Amino acid sequence: MTLGSLRHRVLAALSFVVVLGVWEASCRLGWVSPVLLSSPSAILAEARTSLLSGRWNDDLAMTLSAFALGFAVATVAGTLAGVAMGVSKTLYHLVDPYVVAMNALPKVVLCPLVMLWFGTGMSARVFLGAVMAAFPIIASTVTGVQSIDRDHVLLVRACRGSRWVVFKDVLLPSIAPFVLSGMRVGVNYTMVGVLVVEFFASSSGVGYRLNAYSQNFQGEQFFVLLFLVVAFVLALSGAIRLAEVRLGGWRNSAFR
Repeated sequence: MTLGSLRHRVLAALSFVVVLGVWEASCRLGWVSPVLLSSPSAILAEARTSLLSGRWNDDLAMTLSAFALGFAVATVAGTLAGVAMGVSKTLYHLVDPYVVAMNALPKVVLCPLVMLWFGTGMSARVFLGAVMAAFPIIASTVTGVQSIDRDHVLLVRACRGSRWVVFKDVLLPSIAPFVLSGMRVGVNYTMVGVLVVEFFASSSGVGYRLNAYSQNFQGEQFFVLLFLVVAFVLALSGAIRLAEVRLGGWRNSAFR
């Protein structure tokens, strides 16, 4: 770890401590109503009680299962579609306008239609989560395929390399950082898609609990679940980012 990197991490940690301190002080001094915003100490106490009691085990399992399935479907489908669009100019020009349009569409508005098609069970959560995450993965994968140097492919062909060799030794290593970059964005979108279905049309899951707690002004429980979701997304995004940096380490970035 370089000195600059260490300094940045220390500054980030200090800023986090300052935010928590101001938040706690505002609650203790009565500047903020406890009905509207719970203090960090109260949230921490609730987290200890709720997590030890296993109160949310079933809801967490339901949400994480839907997330895992949706994210897997989005990754596989998005990568395959992106590779196909990047390799075929005809397919790219045929499909790209629809991809751009769907990527620009706020997919939360599809929730009523998704519930009409799939009901309010696991299928609806997986579908909306996958749809929301697939398009950034497609866009990133297409960029990766189109950034491959044509001379590399011609060199492999000149050495009598088959299409499989081109795919395995040129295309896959080249697009891996791009796919991971799309996956990193897709993590957030998949979780949002799952939570939206649970929030509006479910009787289980983290989204359902968040909705119930917000309506009943149960701030401590709401923030504990919210922070659990944020922590999970940040941890998974960080792991994907680490893999992205390692696989793309051969790229000489001026700003890394």
